[in-house]
Amino acid sequence: MSKGLPELVMYKNRLQEYTQKLGLPLPEYLIRNEGFQHAPKFRARVLVNGKSYVSVGTFPQRKEAEQDAAKVALQSINEARNDGGCPNVQDPTYCKMILFEYAVKMNLKRPEYSTTGGEQIRPVFMSTLIFDGKVYQSEEARSKKIAEQLAARVAIQSLLGILQQIINSKYKAQDSVYEAKNPRSNQSNLPAPSAPVASSRMANYISPSTSKLESVSPTCNCSSETKRKPQTSNQTQKKLRRHLQ
Repeated sequence: MSKGLPELVMYKNRLQEYTQKLGLPLPEYLIRNEGFQHAPKFRARVLVNGKSYVSVGTFPQRKEAEQDAAKVALQSINEARNDGGCPNVQDPTYCKMILFEYAVKMNLKRPEYSTTGGEQIRPVFMSTLIFDGKVYQSEEARSKKIAEQLAARVAIQSLLGILQQIINSKYKAQDSVYEAKNPRSNQSNLPAPSAPVASSRMANYISPSTSKLESVSPTCNCSSETKRKPQTSNQTQKKLRRHLQ
């Protein structure tokens, strides 16, 4: 970045350098006034490599809105580059090399490129790629090298789409097998069964401290053995007399 220039001024330049490096069409800016004529609020939209990026806020000047849109585009492009979750083929710089290494590892025929163009005042190149029995066409580019890179990118994107479909089908099949082995039921949503309520008589025997049944001996008015009545004094005297006689 040049000294003496604010960072905001450099976003459009950096975005233009990015497109020129990759041989892509120059960024195209579209301006819309969301305010009034005496108090304009400009919002900008920039088109880069077939994608659209919109400025976050509105600005009183067109140039500020364009710079903000360029900033959003650069941030999005950088995030796509650093995203390790999925393959990023937006930047076609290494697409020819990637496709070539893929062909070597898979023991396939090498990619064949047929590029035309460059005869006009403003050179425009287009490349046709034949790989694994399929034909892929590139977008317009400013050089033969970039046109071939773009054709290789189309082939890679097609291969990634097929691989993604295969991956999704495998995971769906795995989920179906798991659901068959572990059928879902609504029993988990039912309330837990409540404990049986003791009867009124049985509840009287439950100790509130231990919540256990206490042993209660049954009461009975009669005994298994008959009790002997105590002997009176007259009966004792009669027995002595009989013994003396």
